[in-house]
Amino acid sequence: MSDSHELLRVNNVEVSHYKNGSFQPLVREISFQVRTGELVALTGPSGCGKSLTAQSIVGLLGKELRVTEGEIIYQQNNVVSFSEKQWQKLRRCEISLLIQDSLNALNPLRTIKQQMVETLNQNRNWKKKDLIRRLHTLLKEVGFTQPDYILRAYPFELSGGMRQRVLLAMMLSLEPKLLIADEPTTALDAINREKILTLMKKLQQDYSLAILLISHDRKSVKRYADRVIEMCSGEVAL
Repeated sequence: MSDSHELLRVNNVEVSHYKNGSFQPLVREISFQVRTGELVALTGPSGCGKSLTAQSIVGLLGKELRVTEGEIIYQQNNVVSFSEKQWQKLRRCEISLLIQDSLNALNPLRTIKQQMVETLNQNRNWKKKDLIRRLHTLLKEVGFTQPDYILRAYPFELSGGMRQRVLLAMMLSLEPKLLIADEPTTALDAINREKILTLMKKLQQDYSLAILLISHDRKSVKRYADRVIEMCSGEVAL
């Protein structure tokens, strides 16, 4: 990673909840950076603010939540002041967020193919032949040997590990520079947890992809991460 450069810097960030006429801090003094092609793990117990930190980076904080201090620098731009249109472009072209609840992230009434096509078409219009080839390539990249079966399936027909891999394929289709994976293995058994973490390491290396991996399971992720940052009670533990 000698030729890598700083892609993301979170600098003394405070996230607050607006209640009873004032902002009450939930997360404070969060500082870390992610370099191109690097896998950084952000760990800590449930409720310490890891997911809030991730949501603040991509502009997906809830209506009553706000970044009240600090700055989030992505590619030399402070994204805290972005408009909703700028946030949408950032999520579509630069940073992808993989959430932990894969069942709810996919529409149960639509096939995997319909949902993947919709994601692919966000950034360009594909010819049908090229589109099918791209879908197959993406699904093979995340470990599926029978992509046609996956494309025909509905989410409820797939296991939790399979749904997570579909979501990973959809995120990769946007060709992000940074992937934020928020507790991607929480609902999986031990075997599938290892498969997903191994896959993420492979994608990091194959795509020179920067990954911010959020997990409460420090023991598991530290074997895959280039660096581990630990949070505790809404702050980064030094």
